[in-house]
Amino acid sequence: MKGAVLNGSLAAFKLPEVLTFISMTRNTGTLTLTNGSREAYVFFSDGSLIYAGSNQEQFRLGAILQRKRRITREQAEEIDELMRRDGGRFGQVAVQQGVISESQLRDFLKVQVSEIIYDCFVWNGGTFEFKDEMALPPHAVTISVDLANLIMEGARRIEEWEQCLRLLPEKSTVFRVVSNPSEEKITLSADEWKILFLINGTRTLEELCHDADEDPFHVYRVVYGLYASKLIESMSPMAREDESGKTRVVTAHSEETFIQPGPPQFGVESTMRERDDDTSLLVSQEAKLLSYADVVKPTIAQLKFAGDGRITPLSEPEYLVGRHRDNQIQITDLGVSGFHARIFRGPEGYVIEDLKSRNGVWLNSTRVFQALLQHGDKLRLGATDLEYEILFGA
Repeated sequence: MKGAVLNGSLAAFKLPEVLTFISMTRNTGTLTLTNGSREAYVFFSDGSLIYAGSNQEQFRLGAILQRKRRITREQAEEIDELMRRDGGRFGQVAVQQGVISESQLRDFLKVQVSEIIYDCFVWNGGTFEFKDEMALPPHAVTISVDLANLIMEGARRIEEWEQCLRLLPEKSTVFRVVSNPSEEKITLSADEWKILFLINGTRTLEELCHDADEDPFHVYRVVYGLYASKLIESMSPMAREDESGKTRVVTAHSEETFIQPGPPQFGVESTMRERDDDTSLLVSQEAKLLSYADVVKPTIAQLKFAGDGRITPLSEPEYLVGRHRDNQIQITDLGVSGFHARIFRGPEGYVIEDLKSRNGVWLNSTRVFQALLQHGDKLRLGATDLEYEILFGA
């Protein structure tokens, strides 16, 4: 067996630095990452990351398939029982039972690799050891990924994770939904609604991570967003217990509290297509890669008020629109909220975003929550009609 050719502390050498060094030196071998009882194994071929494994339960394929809502808990338990009785690997048994297809198995094995790697990015310390030998597991599905994109996504996760840990209360804190939120209308993604509905005044932050069937990083991000938006609040120990010392149940939500255009849909995620470059499997769907041309695209436009013909030029990066006098674009319409909308310059031009207003933002007779504005678009805020015109755009 060959010895280690590179080893050290992840506190002294950050994981992105280690990955970059192995890539630049075009090494082939296995990088072992250790943090307490947690271990991860990252395989390189000629400097390219091609596979990863872990000893953590949450990164078992069955756990990932449940988090992605591809299989139920009952199906996972049934497959586990068949494995104990007849042997085999989880993915193989799942295919044999018709739960997933061969192509779906390959895609989810790639997702498994991505989750393992990004978990390592948010470790607090640990050690690394690289050996110039590689023995891939027989079930391994190799991937092709751009390491620069991988590192950028990892750096983003480190920053967000540290911010969440710094700004959120400790993991034993219990949250409840605010009974009278400051905003009358709340628009959230399906995943955010799912986690919000789990907040019932009894679950701790740690229990939320477990019951949500999502990785802790995702749950912390959502909870921090809800907490910072004042949609949920932490409870004091006294507020959580009655005179007998038993925990009281607090209603999570009511129809009056949360209003959205339609019921949240928690369907199965679409199956990913086979592709030559697996970078998109490892980069968050929320992270959008922008070219230089996208970022600097100049746009000068204007808003024309239909009633009095008033024109407001748009040349700054951002405008707030609403009835309050602190808005850059003030509309004295009782149907318009104090801070109704935001117009900001995006990569492709100006974008309008509903700031959870009472009566919404209507674009060409369709309610929108965020939309790229096109020349000639008709906007309606409250009872006020406006037309968007582009004067100059690259």
